[in-house]
Amino acid sequence: MKKRWISAAITTAIVAGIGYYFTVNAEDSMPLPLITVEIGTIEKQAVAVGQIVPAHSVQIKSQIEGIVGEIYHYVGEDVEAGTPLIKIRPNPTPQRLTQAITELMSSQAQLESSKQKLSNLERLVQNQVIPKNYGDYIQAQADVRQNNADLQQKQQNLDLIRSGESSIGESKLTSTIVAPISGTVLNLNVEVGEPIISTESSQSATQMMSLANMNDMIFKGSVSEHDAARLSVGMPVTMTLAPYPETEVTGTLSKVAVQSEKLNSSQESSTTGQRSFDNGFQVEVSNIQFPDGLIVRSGFSATAQITLKKAEKITTIPERVLQFSGDNGDEPEVLIPDESEQGFHAVPVKLGLSDGINVEVISGIEQGEQIVDYSMMGAIPNA
Repeated sequence: MKKRWISAAITTAIVAGIGYYFTVNAEDSMPLPLITVEIGTIEKQAVAVGQIVPAHSVQIKSQIEGIVGEIYHYVGEDVEAGTPLIKIRPNPTPQRLTQAITELMSSQAQLESSKQKLSNLERLVQNQVIPKNYGDYIQAQADVRQNNADLQQKQQNLDLIRSGESSIGESKLTSTIVAPISGTVLNLNVEVGEPIISTESSQSATQMMSLANMNDMIFKGSVSEHDAARLSVGMPVTMTLAPYPETEVTGTLSKVAVQSEKLNSSQESSTTGQRSFDNGFQVEVSNIQFPDGLIVRSGFSATAQITLKKAEKITTIPERVLQFSGDNGDEPEVLIPDESEQGFHAVPVKLGLSDGINVEVISGIEQGEQIVDYSMMGAIPNA
């Protein structure tokens, strides 16, 4: 039994020794991780997050108060400018209707009185008691014209209160709201029979509907203040829409805000009393080229990549292969494989544009040359 234990221990030791021998030799002979210097393209980009919205949209509100009588068009329908959209049926209070009738009767009485006064003065003029340029006679003529105009205004006001329809000369006043622009109905916020507030009210007017030209879409988003400092109108933009993550659309930066959207914000922290310094700046992208057949709706979330700088057909390497030497650690270099005992030597390089992953090499190495991928080696003595 004892011999068996001794034999097993010897066998285990031999196997372990052989394994250690091959492992050490494998480590000694492990090749250096190398990559090849390539020609590529590097873009420096700023990222904006926002939405796709119509460039021109309008909110439909009423100039008179009342009740929604008829709705002629609904969400998704295309309309031309001047097309009837909604008819408002006046719904005056008894007090307002009574007041309008009373004002009309008062104007009628004033007109009759002024006409009688003018008639009396005309007889005096005919009998040559007073001249035609007599002041009271001229004033009486003016009073008749003024009271007649006032009567017409009161009559039109009463007609609008009662029916929502009236006329002024060749112009016709109506309570039917028409489309101010050609476009698509984006939303409808009222139903037939629902009361609305007019734009003349001291309260916020009821937004009944909104229209927009869906053939002219733009991107509206926000960028950080760091990126905003480097933006200028006319820069090329590539965008990705949330519903179509694999489809890229292009456009042109058309607007960069000159003031942060959070500047002078009145909202302060309730605990610290300090305002946020996370400033954002609004940007707009126009001239968007959507692929044929792509369905675009207002409000689609999108991410825009704004190209700040772009370098094509340049020598590039991954940033991870760089080392930095010098007293301030600001002298970049790469490792070039050789036949030395260490297996490589350092070569200084001059760098250009970087996108955070790859970097342009202006001088020091050339296309097709192999360099050591230092990030895959771990710590190397004397590297």
